[in-house]
Amino acid sequence: MIGERLKALRNALNLKQIELARDLNMNPSAVSQMESGRTKPSLETMVEIAQKYNADLHWLITGQGQMFTHTEGKSRQKSSWDKLQKMMNASLEEIVQAKQDMMDSEAVNFSVCGEIAAGEPLESFGDKVDVVSVGRRMIHGVEADYIALRVNGRSMEPDIRHNDVVLIRQDQNWRNLEGKICAVRIDGAITLKKLMLDDAKRMIVLVPLNEEYQPIIVNPDSHRDVTLIGSLFYLFRVLAKSA
Repeated sequence: MIGERLKALRNALNLKQIELARDLNMNPSAVSQMESGRTKPSLETMVEIAQKYNADLHWLITGQGQMFTHTEGKSRQKSSWDKLQKMMNASLEEIVQAKQDMMDSEAVNFSVCGEIAAGEPLESFGDKVDVVSVGRRMIHGVEADYIALRVNGRSMEPDIRHNDVVLIRQDQNWRNLEGKICAVRIDGAITLKKLMLDDAKRMIVLVPLNEEYQPIIVNPDSHRDVTLIGSLFYLFRVLAKSA
């Protein structure tokens, strides 16, 4: 058993369990459990033992060969371990990359269901005019929580441009979304602006990013419908091709 060989190695080195534990940076009880066979040392632990005490790793694992190895043998052992470690790391990286590629390939398609004003509010939610795709790993919650709209206007430039497509994550909590770029419906027309709340005057202030445009002050009592749709979650832009 590995535990018995570990104990034999410790006795051959004239070390106490507490001394071995200190060298390996572990609790003495862990050494005791490994020697008694209650737990099995990890491969990393056995490699560390072999390297620290010039022990033969093959002997430590299988019981075959000599307890100790000479310097040349140790160098070969370390070289073999380094190659094995590189192979293991490469395999792990391939597994992680394959999983990442699979997640990226699982795209979620959102139909662009209308336009959102970057200026004065306009009617929206018309015919489906386009489709945008997002990796499934990027979506928080369910697909039905999101709406894709095409930007019409320049009040949110330079950050958000005319003809960009915005993916809005639906959320009707005004307070939580204050300070964020949001889609707001006013009497059936929607606009994209930075949401601010004027508690003193009980007003909603929709702020454009483009300084050439004026904020929209909304008094909820003066409209039949003022609804917060949600906040900007993702932005899609088709870059113009160079000549």
